[in-house]
Amino acid sequence: MTVITYFKDGIRIDGHAKDPVVCHAVSAISQMVSGFVQERDWGNVKVEEGHLEIRDIKEAHCSSDLFQAMIIAFDDISSQYPDSVRIERN
Repeated sequence: MTVITYFKDGIRIDGHAKDPVVCHAVSAISQMVSGFVQERDWGNVKVEEGHLEIRDIKEAHCSSDLFQAMIIAFDDISSQYPDSVRIERN
């Protein structure tokens, strides 16, 4: 199970989905967003096996189209594969 947790200034993604297609989709989206964040110095990124965290996103970018698109994509994946992805909002 992949658990995606949204919090005030970031996102945390933990675990591996049972379905490889879901795992690859979540990984591709999260790696694209984290790479963009690092390149633009929008926040801090931490990557470990089965864990990705984007924290301290600068307030000016928290509601950017990039993050809105990511949230929509993750919500779609979660609704289509509820046994593989769980979304939490803190």
